Amino acid sequence: MLSKLIGYEFKATRRIFLPAFGVLLLLSLVNAIFIALPDTLLDRVEMPFGVLMTVYLLALFAVCVLALAYVINRFYKNLLGDEGYLMFTLPVRPSQLIWSKCIAATIWMIVAAVICFVSLLLLALPSLVVQNAIIASDLWKILQLAAGMLLNNNGAYLIVFFELIVVGIVCVANFCMHVYACLSLGSLANRHRLGFAFLAYLLFGIAQEIALLLASWLFSLIGWNIPISLSLDAVTALQLALLLWLAYTAVCLAVNFLITNYILSRHLNLQ
Repeated sequence: MLSKLIGYEFKATRRIFLPAFGVLLLLSLVNAIFIALPDTLLDRVEMPFGVLMTVYLLALFAVCVLALAYVINRFYKNLLGDEGYLMFTLPVRPSQLIWSKCIAATIWMIVAAVICFVSLLLLALPSLVVQNAIIASDLWKILQLAAGMLLNNNGAYLIVFFELIVVGIVCVANFCMHVYACLSLGSLANRHRLGFAFLAYLLFGIAQEIALLLASWLFSLIGWNIPISLSLDAVTALQLALLLWLAYTAVCLAVNFLITNYILSRHLNLQ
């Protein structure tokens, strides 16, 4: 049933995200063509190029805002608003509703970040290839060097790379679940729900900062630190640091889920 809920989330939101992604990529491609033009020709189309670049920057900002707004609005409207009366009549557990929202939001935020990066790459790459082929060849050498580095030290750097990806995914999921926990706490109030949700977000942030300070203080007491040199020991220490950060983020994710699930299961207060 969880897969069906996730599929429903994508069907309900793809008509918003996919056109936005397409427009962003199209604008980046058009602006890249303008950038690749010779200077003499570019001077003649300076005005439309400036307008298109402004529109592209606004579209880039809009995609980022859209991903954030989706995380907040979709959960609040579907589960804590009037639509909640219908959603909670479905033969599913509240935990499945929560995870379907979280998984879909996490995927959309990651896809939005990738699309923004690709759009920036498209914006710069044609200019590099047309105006300076040496730079393009240097970029290829850098990519080859990076690939070789990942395979060095028996694949230790490759493990670090995949750990970074996993940590990034879990951090995005934790952010989404953290927003859900704050919105759920805010729903306990009869008035000014979003205001109380924002207050909960601030208090959670302060608590997390205090926890990180205490953890760093404990590590300093036992003399644990990460070597700065790029030796194998440093790579091992970096792997350990990433695993610790992954564990910390996973604990935060679990706590945020438990808070959200408890409120929606035991103290549901629909608007």
